Order: sequence, then C-alpha cells, then structure tokens
Amino acid sequence: MPKVAIKCLQPRPMATRRLLLIPFAGGGATIFRHWADAFPADIEVFALQLPGREERIDEAPFTNWQAMFDACADALLRWPKLPIALYGHSLGAVIALELARLFDNERPAQLSHLFCAARPWPGKPHAAELASIESLDDDRFLQAMQERYGELHPSLKIIEIRELTLPSLRADLKLLNSYNYATAQPINCPLTVYSGAHDPITTNTNLDSWRQETGNQFSHLSFDGGHFFLESHQSELTQDMISKLTA
Repeated sequence: MPKVAIKCLQPRPMATRRLLLIPFAGGGATIFRHWADAFPADIEVFALQLPGREERIDEAPFTNWQAMFDACADALLRWPKLPIALYGHSLGAVIALELARLFDNERPAQLSHLFCAARPWPGKPHAAELASIESLDDDRFLQAMQERYGELHPSLKIIEIRELTLPSLRADLKLLNSYNYATAQPINCPLTVYSGAHDPITTNTNLDSWRQETGNQFSHLSFDGGHFFLESHQSELTQDMISKLTA
C-alpha cells in the first residue's frame, strides 16, 4: 500500500504541541514552507505530503479515498500522544475533518483544534463540484478549474510546473470524488472555518453548517481573498490560528 509522508517543517525537539497542515488538491508540503516561522517555539509544525508531487513525483498518487485515509491513519497513530491541531485547505479540509474524527475515536482529548479552510461543508458539496472534470484535456480542464474555483494557482502559469502538477491535481479530484460524507458524532475540540470572500466554491454556501461537526466552540472568519487566501493572507491567517491555539 502506498504511504503518506509527514514532513517536519522546522524541528523543535522541545515542543509540547504539534500542528499538521494539509494542502489543497495538487499541492504539496512546500506551500507551507514558511509557516513554521510564524508559530511559537512550543508548537512543532508538520505538513502532509501525499505521493505524486514534489520529491515524490515518481510515485503513483492516491485516487481512492479509503486507501489514502488508511495510510494517513497508519502514519498519524504512530505519533507520540502530544496535543495536535489540524489545518486543511480545500481538499485538505475534508481530510482534516476525517482525521479529527479518527483522533476523537482513537485518542480522545489529544486533538486541540480543527481548522478547515476554503471548503463548503462536506455534507452538502457545492453544486459546481458535482460534475467530473478530471478526464478533460488540459486546456478544458484548466478552464473548468478556473470556473469552479475562480482562480488557478500561480504555479500553473509556468508550463514546466503545470506538466508536473496536473497529474496529481487530476488524481486529487478523483480522490475527492471517491469520498462519501457520513454523519458522525461531533468532535470535542473547537472548530474554526476560514473562507475567501471572492472564492466561488464557498460563495452562496452556508458555512455555518460546519457548526454541527463540533460539540465545542465554532467560529468562521472570512478573508478578502480568493481560493488561495492561505498565500495572499498568510500572516492574518496564521495569527488567527495562533490566537486560538494559545488562548
């Protein structure tokens, strides 16, 4: 079975808490490369690296949700029982939710906070995502992605990077399409939802529906950005996360 990698962005052996960052479809751990600098010394920051991207470009990406999730669970449940927070962006938000449910079931009280960004509540997907686009030719695929998410990641404008990225992006959409949301017991930790005011995938959706996923505190913060506000508003985003993790 393929395995996931969990990359430490800045080793902190004396840290007492951990934060796991999970990227958007097609993205890799590198998008979070500067995030560790923003967090206090007692928080060690990690990023999930699925196969098929960056240094794992030669590995076959996951296209089946259960296989991917089982690999993530196997890796994370080997970790020491330190408090952990999860941040997921877009596809990563759905992965983060399911991992939060896993921790709640397997290691109660270990999960300190769940941060879900750029994603409608999974119990009611955005209508625009119901159509399958991953088999379209490159030009039509990119056009459909832009119509769906309002913008393409800047890296896709570079032909060499685009050729390397599109296979993992297509695979990740298949991965998301194979996900079936199921109602579960609300998690016990606080849940914060982030969105971009100009992100069409969360516009006209009821993001307060995420509230039912937690029995603890719920909050929603919108940034004046598009789907990739994690880059355009990185400072504001990480500062809000820190304020919630250190409260």
